[in-house]
Amino acid sequence: MKGPDLCEKLVRSARAKGADEVEVYYLRTRKLEAVFEKNDLQVPKGDTYEGVGVRVIRGGRQGFAATNILAGHSVEETINAALAIAAASPEDPNHVLPEPSEARPVPGIYDEKAEGLALEDALELGRRFVEAARGYDRRVTIDSASFVVQTGERAVANSKGVRLAERGSNFSCVGMGFARDGDDVSSFDVEYSGSCALADIDPEASGRRLAEKVVKSLGATTVPSFKGSAIITPYAGGELIAGPIAFSVSADSVQNGRSRWEGKLGMSVASGLLCVTDDPRIPGGVGSTSFDREGVPPEPLEIIKDGVLGHYLHNCYTARNDGVRSNGRAVGSDQTTPGIGTTNLVVAPGTVSFDDMVRRVPKGLVVNRFSGNLDPVSGDFSGVVKGGHYIENGEIAKPVKEVMIAGNIYELFAHISAVSREVVTIGDTRLPYVQLEGVSITGK
Repeated sequence: MKGPDLCEKLVRSARAKGADEVEVYYLRTRKLEAVFEKNDLQVPKGDTYEGVGVRVIRGGRQGFAATNILAGHSVEETINAALAIAAASPEDPNHVLPEPSEARPVPGIYDEKAEGLALEDALELGRRFVEAARGYDRRVTIDSASFVVQTGERAVANSKGVRLAERGSNFSCVGMGFARDGDDVSSFDVEYSGSCALADIDPEASGRRLAEKVVKSLGATTVPSFKGSAIITPYAGGELIAGPIAFSVSADSVQNGRSRWEGKLGMSVASGLLCVTDDPRIPGGVGSTSFDREGVPPEPLEIIKDGVLGHYLHNCYTARNDGVRSNGRAVGSDQTTPGIGTTNLVVAPGTVSFDDMVRRVPKGLVVNRFSGNLDPVSGDFSGVVKGGHYIENGEIAKPVKEVMIAGNIYELFAHISAVSREVVTIGDTRLPYVQLEGVSITGK
């Protein structure tokens, strides 16, 4: 039975058993993965998965249960389990399901070529990544790398008439490596490329980029401590910039009193140079989708425009709690109830090049990767810079090691002095280089 048909069948069955409202979420995936460690191939893996999650509401009480056994009596037992959990749960008027809305397909998120690929194809693509990195410079070692091909179908139906289905594909190539020249060992670095289309993946180019980064990190030294400029690369920006923003605009964080941006809609939360959009409709975007985990069609949202906070991200529960409509940011799988998350998080590019940003810095640091801790509630962070470079008199002077950075990211958002016009796509996040002022940099 196809996913949408199974969802509708289970909705009818749960209603017949006494549920006031029912949602069934279906997921089917096929995954091929080639893994390499220390330059050598490991055992390749291929697997398939199929499952459903059933959410019921009865008398204002919610219950949820899931199964990956879709034959026999398992799905009916899953419905019974969800109803039993609802009966034992507290009443909450914010448990609601959405009404049907038109979901417009997003082009480019499914590549039919993925269905015809076998493990041998994933192995070949992964091998090309490793060989390109090693061929760039024999001092390079690939500590770990993988090439993953994943296809899937998801569907959702509810008792209010929602019935939606969508297929997707994802190709990803990720590697971590280092360079060694005698006793000199570089920092570990990482390179990632991902797309919904096979044609957009270039394993050789990814491997060369990784090799270039780790070779440039050879000969690293420490620097004296100072407080000044830090240029955050897109790879470090995933944790230092995108992560805190996504956390703070989640309506769940806001309603639980954990967001620094609670009550700040329409107010300035960052430098006017910062503009951030969550866009689920980018053609071919890894995070693109025509409907969310609950079946609500999402539209692009300007989260931050010229430093001003414009939106929180809602699912149906938080929207009901705030007296607004869901903007389609429910996330989750068949094994979980809906949470809240971003789709494609896009930090808008600026007007200057990365090279011009460097030329304007008398003394600072390029933070290529960040290894440490960031508390998304307070914004406090501290950690070691990996693969970083010291800037002196407008030039990248040398690679650094044993250097730490610290500060409060929410306070530093107000001190963004430049944003690059170059943008790097890392999965479902698109980030430029972002220059922060007043970062505490600790060397030796």
